[in-house]
Amino acid sequence: MKFIIKINFVIALIFSLTSVSNACNFVKENMGTSITSLGDKYDLFTLAAEDDYGSDTVLVEFDTPNLCDDPLLDETFLKVYVREKKLIGIQVEALEAKNTNKIYQFAQNNFGLDDEKAKEEDWVGAIDISFGDNIIIYGKIDEPDGIYETLELTNADYQDFLIQSDILQITN
Repeated sequence: MKFIIKINFVIALIFSLTSVSNACNFVKENMGTSITSLGDKYDLFTLAAEDDYGSDTVLVEFDTPNLCDDPLLDETFLKVYVREKKLIGIQVEALEAKNTNKIYQFAQNNFGLDDEKAKEEDWVGAIDISFGDNIIIYGKIDEPDGIYETLELTNADYQDFLIQSDILQITN
């Protein structure tokens, strides 16, 4: 009987750890993933594979809770960059200029960000926490109405496409 209880406990523990650690799989998707695959995994990812924008870089915004189940990202939106029907970049941005450091905490939990200075209320700048081909940049941007947190994810193959001036923004 004790053996069955232990097995049930281990199974429950595995399922609970899996759900906690995978709270926002969308930002961990590999750059270059097809939008068809993303549409299959995420019901609310509404960019259709039939849409053809050629070689233009396309930007679509999503409410983060539609694609991520992480309370740290509840007050954010996602900018999703697509080119040639492939995911090429993601930006997580705060909805308001509240200095809650929630995106910082998310980056710390998921990508190992550790910089005490960046947690300061009036700090503005960027921190590169890239590894391998993955380019990950955490930052705080000073705007007229306050400081906004942001997290950008891409890779070496696609990073230049995120800073071009001819990005086509479409409505979701």
